[in-house]
Amino acid sequence: MTQPSQSLLMPTHLQVNLVPFAYNVRHSPKFSWWDHSDRATSYQQAFQIVVANRLYQLADKTYRFDSGWVSSANNTAVSLPDLDHELAPGELYYWQVRIKDNAGNVSDFSEPNKFICAQAPAVNHGIWSPTSLSVGESLPTLGNVAFLRSPQFKVDLKKVDTAIVTAISRGNEPLFAQGADLFLNGHSIGTGSARPQDNYQGGSKTGVYYNQYDVTDRLVAGANVLSALATGASERRAFWCALTVYLTDGTQKIILTTDTGWRALDGSSAFGDYGLKIRSIYFGMIAENVDMRYYPSKWATVDFDDHEWPQARTNPESVINDQEIAIPYRSENTVRIENHEPTKRIQELAPQNYLIDLGKEIIGSLTVNFDSPTAQRVTVLMGEQLDPNGHVRHPLAAGPDYLENWTLVAGQNTFTTFQMKNFRYIELVGLQGTLHPDDINGWAMQQPFNEDESAFTSDNQLLNREYEMSKYTIKATNQDVFVDSQARERRPYEGDLLVNGLTSFAVSSNYSLDRHSLDYLIDNPTWPEDYKLFNVEMAWLDYLYTGNRDLLESRYEQLTYKLNRGKSSESFDGASQGFTGSLKNIKGVDNFDETVGLVTNDGLIDWPIPERDGFIEGKYNTPFNAIFYGAYRMISQIAKVTGHDQDVSFYEKRADRIKAELINRLYDAESGRFYDSLNADLTVNQHTSHHASAYALCYGVYSDQLMADKLSKFVANQDHFIGSVYFIYFMLKGLIDAGHADDAIALLTNPDDRKDQKTFAAILNTLKATIAPEAWSNHYKPNMTLSHPWGATPGLTIVQGIMGINPIEPGFNTFRIKVRPGNLKKLQVTTPSPKGLIKVAYQRNGFQAELVVEVPMNAQAELVLPEEATDIQIAGATSNQTASAVSTFNLASGKYRIWYQTIK
Repeated sequence: MTQPSQSLLMPTHLQVNLVPFAYNVRHSPKFSWWDHSDRATSYQQAFQIVVANRLYQLADKTYRFDSGWVSSANNTAVSLPDLDHELAPGELYYWQVRIKDNAGNVSDFSEPNKFICAQAPAVNHGIWSPTSLSVGESLPTLGNVAFLRSPQFKVDLKKVDTAIVTAISRGNEPLFAQGADLFLNGHSIGTGSARPQDNYQGGSKTGVYYNQYDVTDRLVAGANVLSALATGASERRAFWCALTVYLTDGTQKIILTTDTGWRALDGSSAFGDYGLKIRSIYFGMIAENVDMRYYPSKWATVDFDDHEWPQARTNPESVINDQEIAIPYRSENTVRIENHEPTKRIQELAPQNYLIDLGKEIIGSLTVNFDSPTAQRVTVLMGEQLDPNGHVRHPLAAGPDYLENWTLVAGQNTFTTFQMKNFRYIELVGLQGTLHPDDINGWAMQQPFNEDESAFTSDNQLLNREYEMSKYTIKATNQDVFVDSQARERRPYEGDLLVNGLTSFAVSSNYSLDRHSLDYLIDNPTWPEDYKLFNVEMAWLDYLYTGNRDLLESRYEQLTYKLNRGKSSESFDGASQGFTGSLKNIKGVDNFDETVGLVTNDGLIDWPIPERDGFIEGKYNTPFNAIFYGAYRMISQIAKVTGHDQDVSFYEKRADRIKAELINRLYDAESGRFYDSLNADLTVNQHTSHHASAYALCYGVYSDQLMADKLSKFVANQDHFIGSVYFIYFMLKGLIDAGHADDAIALLTNPDDRKDQKTFAAILNTLKATIAPEAWSNHYKPNMTLSHPWGATPGLTIVQGIMGINPIEPGFNTFRIKVRPGNLKKLQVTTPSPKGLIKVAYQRNGFQAELVVEVPMNAQAELVLPEEATDIQIAGATSNQTASAVSTFNLASGKYRIWYQTIK
C-alpha cells in the first residue's frame, strides 16, 4: 500500500461549482481544489475522488463512487462523467480528493466537503403574521414586518449527519435584496433569499432563488427553535422554509416546515411602521422606528415565551406561481457579521448628543444592547458622510433619508434592526445615559470573506490605503449579486461588473458571485449600449480565471446577441443576411456597417455627462468601436473554446476591420490622438477627448509601440486623472498594457488631497471614503454614493497591472508575472488563483533589483523581466525553467529569488 508523502500535503480549498457548499448541483458537478507540496517543481500527475452519502462512510471507505486514479494534471473544474448516474436529486453527498505528484508521492485525502444535488422544494404557501389592530392603537397594522417562530422541536443528534434549512422570502419590492433574517436557537444563520432573476436563462419565466443553510452545528440535544424576521411590501409577502435532516442511516426527513403551527407577531408596533418609508427614487423601505414597549426582546431564543403570539396565517397565493420556477442560489449565502473595527469611536457632540463612527462604512443595520436609565425617545440619524459641522448627513446624497426614532424602556434594550442601509456614522440625539463602545454595533450583510487570501504593501502608504479600500469594497458590497450601490439603485450593471469582478478576482477566490451576476445581467441588460459588450468581456475573463467553461457553453448564443443593438426579443433572419453557423439565429440588429467598417451608435462614454471631456458624438464613435473591437476579439476566442468554428474567423475579421478603420479614419498621427467620431457623411468631428484615446489605448487599437507611446502621453494627462472615477479603469489599463506603468502609478499616487481634487488622496483623506465612492466628490456628482464598487480600480490595477499577475491559460495553468514598479522601490502582494496563493515581492536598491516569487503547486509562471535587465541570477526551484526570451523565464511551482541589474 502506498504511504502518504510527508512533502506532498493534502489538498485544500475544496469547491463544487465554484462554491465551498454547493446545493445547485444538477448534473456533471465541477470539482476544484488547491494542491500543496513542500517539494519544488511539484505538479499533480493523478487524482482520486471518492464520494459517499454520509460522513462516516468516508471514514469506513464504503464509497458510493470511487474514481480510482485518474491520470490528470487538472485540479480546476474537474468533471467525472461516470459519477452522474450515481447522483440523485435532493440527496446529500460527501467527497474527498487525494493526488499523486510527478515524483510518485501520494497525499493524504483532503478534509471532507459536502454538496447537495438540487431538487426544487415542494413549496406551496408561505406564512405571515395575521392582520389585526396594533396593541394599544386604533390604527390597523400594515403587516410589512413579521416575527416568526417555529414550534420547539427535538432531534436525536446521534442520528443526524447534516441539517439543512431551505428558505424563500417573497413579497419585497423587486430591488429588495433578501427579505428575511434567519435564526436557529437565537444564532443568526444567514439572510435571504437572493433576488429573483427575470427572463431566467433567456426564457419567459422568472427564476425564484431559494437558499439553503447548513445548520448542523447549531442544533442542540434539547429543544430547538427556528425563527425569522421577515419583511414584505406587497400582497405576496410570505416566508417559507423547511428543515431537512439527513440521517446517518442514509435517509432524509423533513422535520419542520412553515405552517399554521408557527407563531407570528406583526412587527408594525415594534418597528413603528405606520406608512413612513425611507426612499430613493428606485425603491422604498420601511423606517425602523423601534419601540421597545412592543419589541419582543430575545424573541429568537429557545426560552422566549411566545404563547401569547397568534398563530401564523397562510398566504393563499403560492410562493412560486405558474410564471416562476424555483432554482437554487448559485453563490455563497449572505451572512450577518457584527462589526467591530478597531478604529470605531464614540464622540459626545453635546449633552445627550452622541456620534458613533463605526470606523468603516457597512451595508446592513444595527445590533443594540443598551441599558437605559429611563424610558426615553431618541432620534437616530445614520449616513455615509458628516456635514461641515460634524453631524451626520442623514439625507444621503443618493436620496434615502436615514432618520428614525427609537422608543426605549428603562433597563436593558436589546434588539436588532434589519433593513439594508449604507452608513458609517450613527448620531443619537436626546440620549440619556452612558453609551459604551459595544452598546451599538454594525450588523453587516456580506458574503463570507477570507482576509488571508490577499494582501499588498509597498513603500507608498497612499497606494497601500487604496488597495485596502478596494479590498474592503469587495468584502462589504458582496451580497446576493454585484450592484452599483445598495444605497440608491441596488441594480446590477455590466460596467460596474467589469470593475467589481476584476477587483474581486484580485482579492478573493470567491468566483461564484461574479458568475452569478454575469448570468443575471445576460438575462436583464441595462440601458448603455456598450455595457452589453462587457458581458462578453467578463464571460471570457471568468473562463480565464476559473478554468470552468460551463457559462460559455450554456450562454454562447445569448452572448452573441450582445453584439447587436436593441432588445434580444427583436430578431431578424440571420441566414438571409449571410450569417452562418450559430449566427443564423442572431437577435437584435447588427449595427456593423460593412461599407464603412465600423459600428454605429454609441455607449455610455462616462457618467455624469460633464465628465466626458467634451466628447462629441457622431454616427460612428471611437470609444464604442474600440470596445466593439475588444468584444469581437473575445467572442472569437469564446467561439473557439465552445466549438463554434464557423464563427471564429467571422468575428476575427470584424475585429481586424474595426481596428484598421479606426486608425485610418479617426487617428491623427501628428497629435498622437484619436478624434471622437465620424458623422453619417463620414466627416470627422475633430475633437480629441481623452476618452476617445483612452478607450482605444485600453483595447489595443494601435499599430505599433510608437503609436502606443503617443496615445499614452496624451491619456496620462500630465499625471492628472480626467473623467469619472469609473472611467479611470480604462485609462490605467491602457497605460499599463502599453508599457507606461510609471504614468499609471503617478496618477494613483498623486498626493494632492485638497477638496474636490481628482485623486485618491482626496477620496481617502478629504472625502474619508472607506468603500470606493461613485464619484471623486459631491462636486462632480451631487447624488453620489460612498459605496459604489466601480471606483475600486486601484485594487485590480495593483495586482493585475503593477504586479502584472494575469492568467495566460484558463484556470491559471500558466500565468504571467510582469512587475512594473515605476518609481516604487518595495512591493509585496499575495493574490488568490484557482491553483492557490501567488506571492510576489519586489525590492530595488539603486540599480540592483530583487524579486521573490512563490508559484503554487500545479501551476507555471511566465516571469517577464524588464527588457533592459542584465546580470540576471535565479536561485531556487529552477529545474523546469527555460528561457523563452532574453528576459522571460518559465518557473514551475516553488519559491524563487531573482536578482538583476536595471538602468532605471
